[in-house]
Parts: sequence; C-alpha cells; structure tokens
Amino acid sequence: MQAARGQKQKWAIERRLAFVEFRLRWDGKVNRTDVATKFGISLNQATNDLVAYAKAAPENIRYDLSLRAYVRGENFSARYITSSSQSYLSQLLASDEAGSAPDCWIGHIPSFDVLSSPTGDVASEILQAIVGAILAAEPIDGLLQSTREPNPSWTTIFPHALLMDGERWCVRAYSSSAGDFETIPLARISEVRIPDTSIDQRSDDVEWASVVELEIAPNPNLREADRNTIIRDLGMKGGITAIKVRRALLSQLKSRLGISSPPSPDDRLVVLSSVEIATSEATS
Repeated sequence: MQAARGQKQKWAIERRLAFVEFRLRWDGKVNRTDVATKFGISLNQATNDLVAYAKAAPENIRYDLSLRAYVRGENFSARYITSSSQSYLSQLLASDEAGSAPDCWIGHIPSFDVLSSPTGDVASEILQAIVGAILAAEPIDGLLQSTREPNPSWTTIFPHALLMDGERWCVRAYSSSAGDFETIPLARISEVRIPDTSIDQRSDDVEWASVVELEIAPNPNLREADRNTIIRDLGMKGGITAIKVRRALLSQLKSRLGISSPPSPDDRLVVLSSVEIATSEATS
C-alpha cells in the first residue's frame, strides 16, 4: 500500500514538472501561482516543484526578477514528450471543441480557428446502444438511412467496431439488409431497438482485419514547387511516405488524399505500391 502511494506521489510530481516545462516552452514563463492553481497545491509546494525542475534542467529555466516569474532558458531542450508540438496543437484543438479548457496547460491561448465539415448529430442514446452491442457482441436493430432506399428502414446490424473516417464517426457492422459488412455513419441511424430475431455474424470482417500499406508520393507531373509543398505538408522523407490503413477504409483514405481510382494525371498524389502487411482478428 505504501509503495503504491509512493508511486502515485512520484507520478503527481512528474506531471507537475512536465507542466512547468510546457509553460516554459509555449508561454515562455511560469510562476508558482500557475502551478498551485492548476494542481490545487500550496504555493510552498509549487515553489518546491519549480526548484526541482531548475535543478533537473538548469539550462531550460531562469528566474526573471522584473517579471517575478521563471522564464525559458536560451538553451532550452525539452525533457518531456508532453511539451511537443503535437501535444500543444492537440490541447489547442481540445480547448476549441470543449468551449473551455479545464485540462488545458496552455496559459495564453492564441487566436485560432478550426475548419470543420458539417456532420449530422449522433444521439447519446443511440451511441450508448451501439457501444453496448459491440461490448456484448450482440446484434441490434437500427432505423437506417441507406444509399439504396429513399426513406429510412429498419435493419438488423451486428456492430463490432467504431471508427473515425476523418470527417465523421461510423460503426463497422454486418448488415442483414446488405448481406455483408458495411461502414455506417452513426448520424444515419435515427433510432435503435432490440431485434425481434437474432442473427449470427456468419463470418469475420476480412476487409476490416486486413491492413494495407500504401507507399505514396507527389504526382511527378506537378510543378517542382507544388511537389515540394506536398512533401512538407505530409512530412515525407525522401519525397515518399507510407500509410497503413485497414482495407475497409482504403477508399475513404484515397478520397481524402485526392487519389482517383483509376489514377488520374491530375491527382496530387500517386500510389507507388500497395502491400497487405497484416491480418488480425476482426472482432473480439
């Protein structure tokens, strides 16, 4: 019990030190009130944390008498992964989506905006039922607007996974009406109910279980400036990058990247190779 308490206390201290570093890197300064307020500790404990960080990373921090705060050192070098640019941008995005940022470590949020696509609402009751069906490995009836019929109709689905296709949340499920596995946007399900008759998920979702690796590059027909821009945008090394994707999501990925099937000379990107690299259990 005592060992567990000690581990918990050590983790709490490390988290506060990571916060100190985050503020130093992205806000340029931090004081003991910042630490005390964020973690609900005393000012004395916050002072101890700042001193501990300064002892561990003296090049990263110095005290500025005029600001009455610790500021970022000229030879700053991050010690915690939570100080990365990815972490900062994730917190920035979360603060926008939540409308407030109770867990945000950013002291002063810069002006920013997020371009979002319109998407249908997903009722909490429907999501709860879908998640319950996945966890229980049971089928469920859904009033579904499909692309095959003009009006919604009831169909029995056997869901086994949730997924985000980059724009909307979907459920991967065996559909009795389609007689196959489908990726169904959750917003298309307006009602759910317990099915009248039970169905078995007769086979594994092979398309979901299969993982494909695409090797892509800028279209060689593009201007050099356009190719270099794409290389920077997608973080390509040597002008090429590899993307792993479930085969069930391959068409959505190509659509997002602007890769036509069959390929078009006007595409921004081209697929150099496509190799199936793994197959796992489709459902649990």
